[in-house]
Amino acid sequence: MLLIASACGPAAVQPTLRPTVTPFSTPLPWINTPVAAGTASNPLRMVLIPADFEAAQERASDFETLLSASGVTVDLELAESQADVIRLLCENTSAEEAVVAWVDGLGYASARANLCGEAALMLSSDQTGDLHFGEQAQFIVNDEFGTESVGVLEGRTLCRLGYEDVISWLVPQLWFAQDAYDVAIIDDIEDVEDYAAIVTDVAAGRCAAGTVPASYIETLEDDEALSGVDLARISPPIPYGVLVVPPGLPAERRDPLVSVLVSAASNNERADLLAAFFGEYSIEAVDEEVLTAFNDFIAATGFNFSQASRS
Repeated sequence: MLLIASACGPAAVQPTLRPTVTPFSTPLPWINTPVAAGTASNPLRMVLIPADFEAAQERASDFETLLSASGVTVDLELAESQADVIRLLCENTSAEEAVVAWVDGLGYASARANLCGEAALMLSSDQTGDLHFGEQAQFIVNDEFGTESVGVLEGRTLCRLGYEDVISWLVPQLWFAQDAYDVAIIDDIEDVEDYAAIVTDVAAGRCAAGTVPASYIETLEDDEALSGVDLARISPPIPYGVLVVPPGLPAERRDPLVSVLVSAASNNERADLLAAFFGEYSIEAVDEEVLTAFNDFIAATGFNFSQASRS
């Protein structure tokens, strides 16, 4: 007989089923997406030092209207010093707070050193049919010394126009840095009335050396005024002016603005308006060759332009 025994013991415990609870989602806080400067509610600021301050004040609204053709709303701010222009530019580089600025050559060097933006346009001058984007500085030395070095000024007198003059004082300081000389080697500094006086005083030996615009020297090439003067070193063109645009400003704001300015510069009907702000200069696309030569010149000085301050 076959006996089959069944297993005995307590029944297995069954799990208790619980209803599934659907969690409620927590809404995220609303985040405003920054709107790039250039709208009616948030205009893009453009700062510059005008050629004619009074005329620029009178025609500021006309200039803003001109720029509005780009589809970008611009508020124009007139400044009195390069230091003010650089400060406004470098303190406002985000898309929402962007400031674009017209600066001179050394102002551009400072903006570039501080990573405040890049060149978008340049000022130009049409001289005898040739387009120029800057002025070269010509170092002149009394011909009895026979040298191109600024070291000739050790214990001697330098002629200049004044403390703030780019050509006769600021550029020579860059040569001092390149040649590893301290400006303290200069025994005396003579401030004179104009560039003609610099040439005259250097030729006469009242000053050992000085620096004048190369364009001025060109007017004297057949003149006896250069008798007694050696033409020593010469700088690359120092840009007349550069429109610097901060990295945060998007292309859809920058490009239309650039286009309108270039177009206006080629329109004779806009000449009087632009003259209030830019004088006799015109507006052109960036000349990369000129900027590269200038940037190399600045780099060779070893001068820390990120710390430079100008009145």
